[in-house]
Amino acid sequence: MNAILPKTTARPEVGATEQRDAARNGLFRLLRSLLREGLLPLERATEVPEDYRLAAPGGRLELRAARFNRLGALSDFAALLWQPDAGPAEPLDDPLTALQRILALRGDGDNPAWRRIAEELDNGLRNEALTLAWRREQDREIRRRCRREGLDDLLTWARREGGAGIRLEQWAAVGHPYHPGSKTKLGLSEEEVWRYAPEFAPRVPLALVAVHRSLARTHAMIDGLDYRRWFAGHYPDWYEAWQAQVPNDADYLPLPVHPWQLEHDLPQRFAAELAEGRLRLTDARFAATPTLSCRTLAPAEEGLAPYIKLPVAAQMTSSLRNLSRSSVVNATRLSALLQDILGQRPDIAAALRCQWDEAGLHLDVDDATRDDARYLAVLFRRHPGRLLAAREQAVVVAALFVTSPLSGLPLVVEVMRRAGISSTDQARDWFRCYCDRLFDGVLSLYLDYGIALEAHQQNLMAVIDEGGQPRGFINRDVGGVSLHCPTLASRGWPIDFAPADTLVAHRDVARVTVSHAVMQSHVGELIERLDGHFGLSVAALWRDVAGLLERHLERFGERQGEAARRAEHRAFFAAPWPGTAFIRMRLQDQSTQAVCHPIPNPLNEVLASRHA
Repeated sequence: MNAILPKTTARPEVGATEQRDAARNGLFRLLRSLLREGLLPLERATEVPEDYRLAAPGGRLELRAARFNRLGALSDFAALLWQPDAGPAEPLDDPLTALQRILALRGDGDNPAWRRIAEELDNGLRNEALTLAWRREQDREIRRRCRREGLDDLLTWARREGGAGIRLEQWAAVGHPYHPGSKTKLGLSEEEVWRYAPEFAPRVPLALVAVHRSLARTHAMIDGLDYRRWFAGHYPDWYEAWQAQVPNDADYLPLPVHPWQLEHDLPQRFAAELAEGRLRLTDARFAATPTLSCRTLAPAEEGLAPYIKLPVAAQMTSSLRNLSRSSVVNATRLSALLQDILGQRPDIAAALRCQWDEAGLHLDVDDATRDDARYLAVLFRRHPGRLLAAREQAVVVAALFVTSPLSGLPLVVEVMRRAGISSTDQARDWFRCYCDRLFDGVLSLYLDYGIALEAHQQNLMAVIDEGGQPRGFINRDVGGVSLHCPTLASRGWPIDFAPADTLVAHRDVARVTVSHAVMQSHVGELIERLDGHFGLSVAALWRDVAGLLERHLERFGERQGEAARRAEHRAFFAAPWPGTAFIRMRLQDQSTQAVCHPIPNPLNEVLASRHA
């Protein structure tokens, strides 16, 4: 699999245009988060309804021509200004300057948590400017190649690139739509961002260390799996190179390591194990390339070897990307559980496929004084190419919302055109089919089993057939699942999971994951992208979602009782939705549990319109 521009190309120069655009993007995400989380109490101006103000001693903050979507999120604005009582208005064009002014108005300028957020924004701005410079070169190359080869849609280009959609995924790595630090990578230099971040389509040389069996704990979907034989079967050349460098290799197991981790963290953290010889370094390397996540990597060459998920102890967005013991244990157990459920529920299996976490390994080094196992571990995830029929294509959902360099339209609109859609009725049929399959899969798992997959844009792939029609979805990460164990046990699955924050005692907590990942980040963003195309409107699409959701809840009520149906209907249709509050999480210096702030419920508007 080749990058569009080979990585021998020099890192692109970042100019004033990229810096300006990165600042604008960062300011938009900062304002979107502050407003959505109730941290910037602007008031609507009476004389200009689309303007908002916050008065303060000496002047006021003004947000001009602001528009909001049905989820209460800022969707566009003309300008952010500081208007002093005397003198000209001062435009606030970047998130750092804007944050300084906002904190002065709030009286929070000395808060160390806000200073940490400012540091994250500053880091993210530099990384985003580099991303924009690269994307402009990349998009020009895509257009040039497609003109040369007579291609008129991006999915055809992606299919020719190979790699089960990995190049399309890397092209789509534009950042989280709500997170103000979506490009933050603290701990990585600019050169390391260039070498390891997915948007730059790098080839990453994964290392392979040898771990003594006394330190290693392996886990797998299949009981009794021979880890070494399994690894050798999937990565034969890598294993052979490793085996040639490990004396008494029968006493050791191979463990992949990200090169950043090998350089910056492993030698210091595991110095004792290295000195004792219970951990050995080798020169065996494997060419991999990142997915939307820097630390989940696919084979860089053609083939169907499993993806590899690794810890990288640098802060990306909000948290250090480690891989805990409970994550390794529970991922393989939950994968086996899901495989069994799908075997018994053909209706769910017809809509949802899974990249099973087939095997994993973590160290057994933790005690009362040490918590290091999370920094040297691995999960092996089934290659999505094994889940596709000959005429199917996997498209990470995030890519559907990015503007295609060929048409200048969101990729989802380009896909619908490929499907021959030209009328509003046809477009609504396509949208309903898409959402119905999504609900058949992920919503049914939550309703019937209490398994709330974190099925947002990064974790879910849409399966599109040759004619542009949606056929189902691939879930590829169970790390952010919310698992309501009482519901699961009542359905006959009393699984013994390792203790983790993902195991929740209240069904409302699991529903938060469905609301944020599925209804807001996925369906809500899809609706925003489709608004105005094919004669579609936001109001009509939310009505379609309401009808589909009610039908699924009716079926759920037939299976589990009317009281259960009413409780879910009330939560989905009547109550405010819980919006994930990314800045509030940073202020609390935690990222393991969602912090929520209520946002408008668009389905409540549908109900109100019915009774009007």
